[in-house]
Amino acid sequence: MNQTFGNTGLTTSPIVYGCMGGAGAFGAQEESDSIEALRAAFDVGINFFDTAEAYGAGYSEQLLHRALGDKRKEIVISSKVAERNAAPEDVITACERSLKNLGTDHIDIYMLHWPNREVPLAETLGALKALKDDGKIGHYGVSNFGSADLDEALALGEISVNQLPYHLFYRAIEFEVQPKCAAAGVPIMCYSSLMQGLLAGKYKSLQDFPVNRARTRMFDHAKWAEAVHGEDGAEDAGQELLDALWKMTDETGLSMEELAIGWLKSRPAVGGVIVGTRNGEQSRGLKKLLEVELSPEVLQKLDQASDPLKQALGSNIDMWGKGRTR
Repeated sequence: MNQTFGNTGLTTSPIVYGCMGGAGAFGAQEESDSIEALRAAFDVGINFFDTAEAYGAGYSEQLLHRALGDKRKEIVISSKVAERNAAPEDVITACERSLKNLGTDHIDIYMLHWPNREVPLAETLGALKALKDDGKIGHYGVSNFGSADLDEALALGEISVNQLPYHLFYRAIEFEVQPKCAAAGVPIMCYSSLMQGLLAGKYKSLQDFPVNRARTRMFDHAKWAEAVHGEDGAEDAGQELLDALWKMTDETGLSMEELAIGWLKSRPAVGGVIVGTRNGEQSRGLKKLLEVELSPEVLQKLDQASDPLKQALGSNIDMWGKGRTR
């Protein structure tokens, strides 16, 4: 079930536990629930945990240590330095802070969270390389790097990962970025894999989706206050896809989560699919996502059902349309 993550030599589960939720990104929750969720995810076979200094201003990293500090030798940790800290001296300081939060002497994979247009990328990557040479990180990479940014990063040296938004409702990376990652041997970590809950099998209509989550480019900015991208969206194509997915759950007997995650696991260059939970019960349900494999016929149907939305939204990989990627 486990696999080798790109060229890192790290053995990782195909499902990556996303620690953003434990920092309150999807509403407040008891710390005890977050700790139980983390431990239960480990117990079902997940050994890869993704966090960032930006998640709760370090709280997510601290929480991971509280929950699984005693399992440090058995887990792989990835974290991210915020783009505001992209200057070399700030990268070093941020990493030291994250090491302290995580209660560890090294971070397995360390990424730049978003591109920074004010600091030359060569300087940021130089600081990451220095951290690797010092043994404070095992490997380094990037997150939210589009086609042009990825070209620049690859020209500067070894990149071990690109963490990107990717799911059935947002296939923008397939136009340019995914092929480049595949050609360069750079594994993709997919975030927002369940579209902030839209792919969790709870909603029959886009209109039922919580307004505070309706922020992506699929939603018409004129209808949804949280959508700041200024675009008309593609809600008709999105609803057609949602309808098709509900039909496929009936046809296959699989949950919408299994269809969504099984499809992602099959995609080129995908090295890990990030999924988060809010409690132990939800984490125990991740076992089925670790195990799911879809038939070629089902995969083809999912490709076809999601293609109209893919074409409507195009190649802009910034799911929120804030102009941070290129």
